[in-house]
Amino acid sequence: MKRRSFVGLLVVIALLVTTTPVAAQPVSTATALALEEEAGLRSTVDEYFAREDVEAQLASLGVDPELARLRAASLSFSELADLSGRIEEAPAGGSLIAVLGATFVVLLVLELVGVIDIFKKF
Repeated sequence: MKRRSFVGLLVVIALLVTTTPVAAQPVSTATALALEEEAGLRSTVDEYFAREDVEAQLASLGVDPELARLRAASLSFSELADLSGRIEEAPAGGSLIAVLGATFVVLLVLELVGVIDIFKKF
């Protein structure tokens, strides 16, 4: 009987200690939109740091990718917005048109200098 009352007392104490009062408050539309925007920015940054090419680039620079993710998670909203904007402006691979344009310019210069004879074959 003594053991049963001790277990009952422990259960009551555990319930009292682990329960916390909860208060519901209305959230303004502006606050809800800001929270949603921040979640979207965090998602963009998290997806960027999860890419294999980004992890490889960080590792080649001597930065631990996991540490970079943790630091990105602790950014303020304005820092997060700035980083997210820069990520979208400068993709890691560059654009296909820029690569093709650079290739054409290199081939044209080599043709004009006389190193290759590629354009006369067409």
